[in-house]
Amino acid sequence: MNTSDKDGGVKPLVDLEQLQSACDGDAQLLRDLMDLYFGQAAEIMAGLGQAIATGDVGEVDHLSHKLAGSSLACGMSAVVPALRQLERNAKAGFLQGAPGWFAQVRQKMEEVRRFMDEFLRQHPPP
Repeated sequence: MNTSDKDGGVKPLVDLEQLQSACDGDAQLLRDLMDLYFGQAAEIMAGLGQAIATGDVGEVDHLSHKLAGSSLACGMSAVVPALRQLERNAKAGFLQGAPGWFAQVRQKMEEVRRFMDEFLRQHPPP
């Protein structure tokens, strides 16, 4: 599954090359990394949602930056643009539009999770 970028091109939901590189091609390590990533992402998303609800600009900046960085490192590229927008807005001191950006992050995170569930089903460990 892919997503369109701002130039009309198609970008993958997950950069599998980056993900494989992060795991050094080890199928079990990939599964462990996905468990860790999605577990931590759920915690960060809960905190991010709370920070947006309470208007905590500093925490929105911190958490969106943290999740964007770990997402990039793991190849979960689809969630990064909306996270970077949240981060940019928070750094500028405002959260206007944050609920909409957060909704995009949640949607992309779910798409990425479904993609990875299917990928892992199709590529069982040896």
